[in-house]
Amino acid sequence: MSEGRRHPQARAEMEHMPTQLEVVRQVMLCAAQYGSWLTLEELARKTKFPEPSISAQLRHLRKEEHGAFCVEKRRRTVDEALRTNTHERVWEYQVQG
Repeated sequence: MSEGRRHPQARAEMEHMPTQLEVVRQVMLCAAQYGSWLTLEELARKTKFPEPSISAQLRHLRKEEHGAFCVEKRRRTVDEALRTNTHERVWEYQVQG
């Protein structure tokens, strides 16, 4: 008996690995349930995806074919916004369904 016949559910789960878009959407919608805003850096730590890829996925979420989500963007307050060892301001994002 092959592995696929013994464990059809496990096989099905392995066949569909979530895309970056699906992962970013799920994390952002979960965060929004708690009123949380996340930076690209925070999303990168949670998803293990690079920041430029996450930024692209957030843009895709705005598109009709990907759900036409409302992706809001704002600057973090000055105390929170400065990255370690730089003076760069940080943007944070929230997705509403």
